Amino acid sequence: MPVTDKFFAINIRKYLALGDDQEAGEPALVKLLSGFSCPKNPDLERFLKKSAIEFTKKNQSVTYLVFSKDNGEMLG
Repeated sequence: MPVTDKFFAINIRKYLALGDDQEAGEPALVKLLSGFSCPKNPDLERFLKKSAIEFTKKNQSVTYLVFSKDNGEMLG
């Protein structure tokens, strides 16, 4: 089974493009990221929670979130 059958990626710009929508916009992204944990890579976790949104808004980085197609869980 190809990897693309198990995962999908979303650029966080898609969330930001929806503005202040509580269900799908920036507030939803902040909530999603706040629940993410990565004990194996605390730098990644810190970046996602503290910097990814602002860096994207300033065009300093591009951040993609990877989700499981099975259950929609954010994987990284």
